[in-house]
Amino acid sequence: MFAYPVRARTAGFVIGALSALLALGIQRTNGQATAELFDYPGTALKGTASAQIVVPLQECRSICTSRSGCVGFDRRSDTGVCRLFASVDSAYDSPTFMAGTRSLLPAYRPPSNPPAQPSAVLPRTEPALPEPPDVNGRKVQYRAIPGDPRPIGWVYINVCTGAPVDATSLRASVNDFVFESLRLIPGRIEQFDRSTTPQCASVPKAIGYASANGQEWRIGAALQEMGPILRPLGIGTRADGKARDQSDRYRIDIWLSHQ
Repeated sequence: MFAYPVRARTAGFVIGALSALLALGIQRTNGQATAELFDYPGTALKGTASAQIVVPLQECRSICTSRSGCVGFDRRSDTGVCRLFASVDSAYDSPTFMAGTRSLLPAYRPPSNPPAQPSAVLPRTEPALPEPPDVNGRKVQYRAIPGDPRPIGWVYINVCTGAPVDATSLRASVNDFVFESLRLIPGRIEQFDRSTTPQCASVPKAIGYASANGQEWRIGAALQEMGPILRPLGIGTRADGKARDQSDRYRIDIWLSHQ
């Protein structure tokens, strides 16, 4: 594993139901959805948390604002724990918490920054970011995405016959996680015969590679950040770091085999 000049933050990851992510579950009453957040000092949220990280308040708010699937956040001041929510059911008073939501909380006190004038609920249009087309097929090079300065890395999932891990769920987990060192994009899922593929004879593992013009420490950092996703599935990590004759600057191959 390579040493790298950044401190990995303690991260807890919760996989939410896909339907909750699509619904963006805050129930709207007379409130309105907004690209900004309504502030609720001294408030904690109840709902489906999609991620939990330790960051300053402003960074917690900024991460939620930048993610289309985040409908609210709360942060506890004494521990620094920031929770990002895929859906919010209710809220309650708690002096150590600060919360923010995209819609007004029903049956709860007004936010500290209420809307200037009541208005009808309008359909929310998300800004379209350029995404690599056909990520299940051949990789497409995107060197930069507006508003996201992280280098691009690809994650390929190789499934050996009879592997006990659901590759589709794993791919969705990687796509939903906020990585700091790289913007990891799940690539294609490939199937392999366990009896004829040597890689299938070993334990499940994730191997990271950096190309000759890549920074090796980013692969090490990304693998460490993937720990909360991979460890519960029995998948180990290893940074190879060897220069590869490939078009990707950064690549992680996950081999799903038997224990």
